[in-house]
Amino acid sequence: MYLTAEEERILRGEEGEAKAKALEVIVKVGEALGAERLQPIVHAHVSGVSYNNIGEPGRKFIEDLANMGARFSVPTTVNPIGFDLEAPGAFDLISADREVLEGQRAIVSALHRMGASLTLTCTPYYIPSVRGLRPGQSVAWGESNAVVYANSVLGLRTNREGGPVALMAAIAGRTYYYGMHVPERRRPRAAYRLEAPEGYRLDYARAAVLGRVLVRLHRLEGPPLLDARVDRETFKELGAAVGAEGDIAMVFVPGLTPEEPPGRLEEVVSIDYRDVEAELESMRLDDVDLVYVGCPHASAEEVEALARELSRLKPRGNRPQLLITTSRDEERRISPEAMEVLREYGAVVLRDTCLIVSKLRREGLRVATYSYKAMFYLSRHGLRVGLEPMEDLARRLGSEA
Repeated sequence: MYLTAEEERILRGEEGEAKAKALEVIVKVGEALGAERLQPIVHAHVSGVSYNNIGEPGRKFIEDLANMGARFSVPTTVNPIGFDLEAPGAFDLISADREVLEGQRAIVSALHRMGASLTLTCTPYYIPSVRGLRPGQSVAWGESNAVVYANSVLGLRTNREGGPVALMAAIAGRTYYYGMHVPERRRPRAAYRLEAPEGYRLDYARAAVLGRVLVRLHRLEGPPLLDARVDRETFKELGAAVGAEGDIAMVFVPGLTPEEPPGRLEEVVSIDYRDVEAELESMRLDDVDLVYVGCPHASAEEVEALARELSRLKPRGNRPQLLITTSRDEERRISPEAMEVLREYGAVVLRDTCLIVSKLRREGLRVATYSYKAMFYLSRHGLRVGLEPMEDLARRLGSEA
């Protein structure tokens, strides 16, 4: 691999042991993939920081880096942790015993010492400073939904990095020049056209199912091109489904992706909207204990939309619990009127965490959501999870006044 004089100097330890070790990891990963050089980055997003997932070995790894003097070379944001940092006991189904509390706080402290912005969210693309990044800039992001959104909607360039690699890239200020950083690798060779009647609407749940279908169909190299009416909000669920179900790092959506569409395509595949509807219908559950919104973390617009649905109804006497997970920045943007509606329904709003990276007190929980990502991962944790549109979730909670 070609290295610049500055990179050689870093490897020799002239900017500290920690930065040298971090760059060595990036170089080795790049060499294994056949990358010819490194690529400077302008931002990093580190996943895999919940103590419930990484335990004591992960805590020690991150603390050792901080104690070694590691500091992030670029602005760095961080994924959700195992509980709401300011209210660990706010939701009775999430367990945070003493070991988890101490271990998680130690991880957060070490990341803060290294210079991380403690966003504790899986949707860094909502952060104003990140929205200010320019298309074409390279970043190193963990968290699959964020990677798909970054490449597809923001026009940033990032591979699907594992948490430790994103952490090392943040310290080194570089990643390997490979995959989504290479313009030629970002060009679609196959298109997928959603065939639907005029007026057919891709809401969050239907967009999520379409993402799952897309992963099953796409086999050519390069990102798929999707010909469907999808906006930034609904694309979040589509991209999260793509990231959970497969290894695709980008979906090219003409009019949404800020890059020139390809002149020629090798394949064009039609997707019948009735297949999406049938698949969605097969994912419903009859009875549920919990309605869950916010995986990926809910935007303020998303919560406002749910509150509008609920405001048309009257709270049911015997209704499931309502849980919303979001970031602190987005929670501050939710209107007082929407929060008042949510309180009428007994909603619990958690920051910093989500069910995927939490430890639950109750097994066999039945959950309804419009997030395929939540369905995908929570099902693997032993929960029964159903997928349905937002308006159907609202009707589980309220009835016509």
